Amino acid sequence: MDIEIRKATQADLKDIKTLLSFYYLDTEKVEKNLPEFIVAVLDEKTVGCACLDIGDVVELRSIAVLPSHRNKGIGSILVDAILSRAAGLADTVYLRTTSPAFFEKKGFLRLPDEDKKAVWDECAQCEKYDICRQTVMKFVLR
Repeated sequence: MDIEIRKATQADLKDIKTLLSFYYLDTEKVEKNLPEFIVAVLDEKTVGCACLDIGDVVELRSIAVLPSHRNKGIGSILVDAILSRAAGLADTVYLRTTSPAFFEKKGFLRLPDEDKKAVWDECAQCEKYDICRQTVMKFVLR
């Protein structure tokens, strides 16, 4: 299985939105963040994506793999590629996820729920904070 990981292009926009939709992930900011996306391509088909959001917080987000291609190491390859890219930009990469066990295998550490409000302003303002199922995690690069 030869997976190609490359920067996303405008031609990948529809595929990225489709991938994110499988997991009910936000598709509204994909156009704006397209330069920060990478895609995994297998046999000329986009089978995965991930984004390194470089704002006040360096965040791994929008990671998704086609359901038919899960458990084949594609998500792991995408995470490794994002962490490689982040290594020159930050000391720590954060994420919010509903799949913490996957990221723990990659070396991410769970943080207390309260840290969501400290790391992300949008969490502090969110009306669903008390029922949020996302786990906040970090990966220390240095």
